[in-house]
Amino acid sequence: MKEKKSRLSLPINHEYIYKLSDRKEGEPFPIVSDVMFHTMLNNESRKQYVSYFLSLLIGKDRKEIEENIIFVKNKLDKKNYHDSSKTVDFVCEIEEEIYNIEMNNNISIESLERNISYINDLYKSKMKRGSEYQYQKSIQINLNNFSFEGDHNTIEVYQLRDEEGISLTDKITIIYIYLPKIRKKLYNGDKLTELERLLLVFNEGSPDRLENLIGEDEVMSEYRKDALEASDDEEIIGLYDKELHLEMLRNTELHHAEEKGKEEGRKEGLEEGIEKGRCEGVFDTVKSMLKEKLEPSLISKITGLTIEEIKNISGTN
Repeated sequence: MKEKKSRLSLPINHEYIYKLSDRKEGEPFPIVSDVMFHTMLNNESRKQYVSYFLSLLIGKDRKEIEENIIFVKNKLDKKNYHDSSKTVDFVCEIEEEIYNIEMNNNISIESLERNISYINDLYKSKMKRGSEYQYQKSIQINLNNFSFEGDHNTIEVYQLRDEEGISLTDKITIIYIYLPKIRKKLYNGDKLTELERLLLVFNEGSPDRLENLIGEDEVMSEYRKDALEASDDEEIIGLYDKELHLEMLRNTELHHAEEKGKEEGRKEGLEEGIEKGRCEGVFDTVKSMLKEKLEPSLISKITGLTIEEIKNISGTN
């Protein structure tokens, strides 16, 4: 059997990614921000937005989803899972199906592989010791603020299949959505699907651009007004500013580490030196975040490290 390259083995492409930045007057924060993601999507009082997103993605009636959606706490239950420290971005149940939405700004392969472990745990989430076997139909949706080199799809669907395309089970599905590719379509003037327009409305800031994207769509129009109001809230602004500060801190330290790695690479091989510098940069970033008294779960989300790795770094302070 000829071995094929896996998707996660491809180089990362940073073109057209969304970057957190200081807010401009009259522009909402994007949902690539963790603060805005949880404010606008992982919020039962605003369930119409995530319901609309899911309806466009899976082809079910929006009102039906809105009436049946059940928000689930985002920390995996230690009674059902071997690792109680696992935290997911968003989980809901709709008519016996479970949906996990992950916002991936951290482009480490480790964090993407960890996402795969989440869906395996959700798949067995109804299992309890001593009970009958019961596996949950689970769909994981990865909103990726990056793309892979040489890959041109905006959406990809993965299941366990054989070489002839026959599915082993329909209970595990992973969907990759590449936000930068959708953004590139917008800038190139390409035709957009309704789902792509909604994702752009979730992230674009320009009032003129948003007006063209929204058109006559009532939910998108409502989202824009609601997002602007949320972005004016003092508490949201404070949390966003803290997130922005941490993002800048991480990028700065990783940049310095990469430059250091390039210097070392002249002596010990360029790729090895850069990788060593990156590792040191992550180490320094985690130490800075620990000094800021951030929760290990948040540091894990930002850096892609496991809770155990963060605790080990904490022990070196």
